[in-house]
Amino acid sequence: MKKPKVLFFAADPNSAPPHGNHRRLLLDEEVRQIRQAVPARYRDDLDLDTHWAARPDDLLQALDETHPRVVHFSGHCGDDGLILVGSDGSRGHCVGASALAQLFEAYRGDIRVVVLNACLSLPQAEAIAAVVGCAIGTRSAISDAAAISFSSAFYRAIASRNSVKAAFDRARAALALKHFNERDCVQLVVGPSVDPTRLFVVAPDEVPEGKLDEQGGKRGWVRVTAGVLTLGVVAALSLPHGGRREPVAGCAWAGSPRPLLATSGSSPALSTTGGGSSAALSEFDRAKLDYEAGRYAAAFSRFRRFAQSGNPEAMGYLGTMFLRGQGSTVSPDSGIHWLREGAYKRDPQAMTELASAYQYGHGVGRNLGRAREWYHKAADEKHWVEAMRQLADLYRDEQNYGAALLWYQNAVLAGSREARVDAGQLYEHGQGIARDLEEARCLYQTAAEAGSVRGMLNLGRIYEHGIGVPRNDDRAQEWYRRAAAAGAPRRTTASGA
Repeated sequence: MKKPKVLFFAADPNSAPPHGNHRRLLLDEEVRQIRQAVPARYRDDLDLDTHWAARPDDLLQALDETHPRVVHFSGHCGDDGLILVGSDGSRGHCVGASALAQLFEAYRGDIRVVVLNACLSLPQAEAIAAVVGCAIGTRSAISDAAAISFSSAFYRAIASRNSVKAAFDRARAALALKHFNERDCVQLVVGPSVDPTRLFVVAPDEVPEGKLDEQGGKRGWVRVTAGVLTLGVVAALSLPHGGRREPVAGCAWAGSPRPLLATSGSSPALSTTGGGSSAALSEFDRAKLDYEAGRYAAAFSRFRRFAQSGNPEAMGYLGTMFLRGQGSTVSPDSGIHWLREGAYKRDPQAMTELASAYQYGHGVGRNLGRAREWYHKAADEKHWVEAMRQLADLYRDEQNYGAALLWYQNAVLAGSREARVDAGQLYEHGQGIARDLEEARCLYQTAAEAGSVRGMLNLGRIYEHGIGVPRNDDRAQEWYRRAAAAGAPRRTTASGA
């Protein structure tokens, strides 16, 4: 039996003359430290196959000729994707998330995990995880030293017969010890039906034939059976009851959510604190009630006082009101200032609004990379449901449907009824998943029964036109009437927000 292979691709065209102007990445040092980190007694059990100055054809050829357990990329990444070496040997060639998903859909084979050890590579990791089942990426910039520390600790744990999850946790612990400010940069992404605690590259149950450990027992890698793990995430999701999925309110669709930050706690309740006294609490509550009732002038005055005294939630409200001209004249500079203040103080609403500003260019230059970064912080660190939905919407707009589906799933499992409608639309149109009209209907219905007007309208539409169900005008009219009674505008569409 062949020993498990790690395909290690390295590319650094940004530092290559005549076009590069960045400091050279220490990619050769990363490989050296990985080799040294693997315990001596395990070095013969893991094959590290390195490919330098990697070009797109190198990926295709290596995946054609080998059957790797791990695919690793070290180098640069940006808004447009991983940066490989171009055909001229120096210029960078960007490979986006959708192209990577298509690549691994064709070559996923026995791949257990894909590691993207490059700055801002989380969107690409999410797209790959939707196909392969498990990937690692970074949500922000990462230093050379931190990237090397993570890699060496991760592969030491992998070679020592730890699961992917255990290896990831140990590598994150190494970052916390050596590079504390970057400890949360690297993220593990898993798809539905994948349990990373039972996913091994080199597992203790089996070894290549004839190889025994000191006690005479076998060691090495073992295929994980379908009952434990489904690597083909897209294929598994297309089955009515595939893998380890658990039902969500009567629907087959669910699965395990993408893991959030390992260091984050439970989802926080909405903050109503505006100070230490009961009077301050009452005043802050009044400010929020005024805002919800459209009494913006009164709300603005109160939120400004709380924001100036350091309340992060008030900063988020105040920034939003400046951007929208609620209770004051429109002031983009002031709006972005207060949203940034609240976001840096870790208020999830401020993070989400700041991300939205970057996404649509409201008060600041449009920057989808920054939008994704702030959405991820709100969703990962604070489990903020609206950030999950808006992040999924962003990925859907970019036609990165696999990542969109993962985030809609997280929002559903966090309690969002509207995310059920969004996920239902992906199932109805076969975007990021095999088309499943029954699953779409089920998601629309559970959303409608929870009070979603969009769910009601979609149900009415599919019964009116017989989409996946027998045409039934009576049921269609029933759901349209319920939507109207719930406040649906006359011209609202089923796919509207």
